[in-house]
Amino acid sequence: MQRLDLAFSLGLAKSSVRDCLDLQTESQKPAIDFRPDCFEGKRPMLKKISVIATVSLALAGCATTPTVTSQTVIVAGVGPVEIERLDVEVAAVDPARRRVVIKQGRQTWPVAVPEVFGSLENLRPGDRVEVRRVEGVILDVKRARKGAKPAIIYTEAAADNSFQNLPERFVVRSLTVTARFESFDPATNIVSYVGPAGPRTHVVADPDIQNQLGRLKRGDMVELSFAEAFLLQKI
Repeated sequence: MQRLDLAFSLGLAKSSVRDCLDLQTESQKPAIDFRPDCFEGKRPMLKKISVIATVSLALAGCATTPTVTSQTVIVAGVGPVEIERLDVEVAAVDPARRRVVIKQGRQTWPVAVPEVFGSLENLRPGDRVEVRRVEGVILDVKRARKGAKPAIIYTEAAADNSFQNLPERFVVRSLTVTARFESFDPATNIVSYVGPAGPRTHVVADPDIQNQLGRLKRGDMVELSFAEAFLLQKI
C-alpha cells in the first residue's frame, strides 16, 4: 500500500511540474519561455517533489550499479554524470551575435546561444537564467599562445557520440577553453584549471592527453577542447 501511495504521489508531482513549466516538444517553442507565475500557491506540491527526490536518491545509493536518472547523462569514457545546473544573472546581451554574458558571483563569461533556443530580444541585463550543462571528456590539449587570457570559443556540432540519454532541447556543441593550468592527478585522471567561469575540474580519459598534462607546470596557459551538452532557459 505504501508503494502505491508513493507511485500515486509521484504521478501527481510530475503532472504538476509539467503544467507549470508548460513543456512542449514542438521545436518552434523557445526554450527561454517560462511561466514562474504558475508556481504561486503550489509550495506543498514542490515540497512533496523534494521528499520523493530524497527517497529516490536514498534508494540509488543502495544500488550495486550506477543508477541513471532523468538528471543523469552517460558520458563516453566516464559513465553516468549528473547534469550541472547554474542559476546565473544576465550581465549583457548581444541578440545580433547571439551572445549572452552571464554572471555568477565575481565571475563573468560569454555564452553563445544557438538559434534553437529562440529570440534573445526579450532578454535583459539583470534577468535570471538557468544554464544546464554536462561536459564530455577532453579531446585535445595544447599550450596557449603567449599572453593568452581565459576565454571560450564555441563551435556548433551537428552530431556527437559523447552523450547518451540527453533530455529534450539540449544542444551538443564543441568548445575550446583557454585556461590557467593548476594540476593533474594521475591517480584519478582529473585535471584542475581556472577558466572564464572560475576553477574547474575535468576527467581525462585519453592516455596521450594524460601524458601531455603531466608535463605541464602550474600557471601554464592551455587550450582544452571538449564537447558540451547545453540548455539555457529564462527563470
